[in-house]
Amino acid sequence: MTLRLDWTVPTTLTPAGLSEFAVTAENLGYHHLSVPEHLVSSAPAYESLTLVAFLAAVTTRIELATAMTILPHRPVVLAAKQAAQLAHLSGGERAPASADSLLRGRVWPCWLGVAVGSDPAESTALGVAPGARTALFEEQIHALRLLWTRPQADFASAHLAFSGVTLTPRPRPIPLWLGGGTPRTGGRPRSLHRIATLADGFTMSGLLANRVNRGGALIAELHTAVTEAGRD
Repeated sequence: MTLRLDWTVPTTLTPAGLSEFAVTAENLGYHHLSVPEHLVSSAPAYESLTLVAFLAAVTTRIELATAMTILPHRPVVLAAKQAAQLAHLSGGERAPASADSLLRGRVWPCWLGVAVGSDPAESTALGVAPGARTALFEEQIHALRLLWTRPQADFASAHLAFSGVTLTPRPRPIPLWLGGGTPRTGGRPRSLHRIATLADGFTMSGLLANRVNRGGALIAELHTAVTEAGRD
């Protein structure tokens, strides 16, 4: 197993500071940068996909990921288009399509981290009923994969519906990493089931990971859930 180093981008930096941070991380040999997000916040915060575009323009090699893009706060077709376009403009479409290459080379994103969101006030401000976020989120994950793989995508569910949608450029499928590992939510059965059945990868918050016993227990539970779901 190869250890790969990630650095989370601080949200308090100026544009010049962000550029310096990203270039420094690349020059130090870090493998990827991950970008957090809040769309409505009294504290300094960036929109994740705009920030990824900025960082892609000032770096040449380092991989970029979001941790996390709050998916229910966007129309899913827009989210799919934004991710596909960023992959295209940053050179991701030129990468080899082998599974090994998903974490190698100049590929944006090495993953798209997506989350339900944790602030009901933020969801309400963006026109999303807090009680509908989880169901909408799970439907959006299925819809994203269709939009990235079908020449014309159709989808119908309780919260989403579209027909004959074509995205150009269309990327190869982008790995979707899910959260669900904060001290408040870590280990909830529904979150674990969602990660085990839908995700390509998983990330927990540093606050939980630093609680070694609790973080380790969550990983053990997740391994069990993945096995029960019949996945590797």
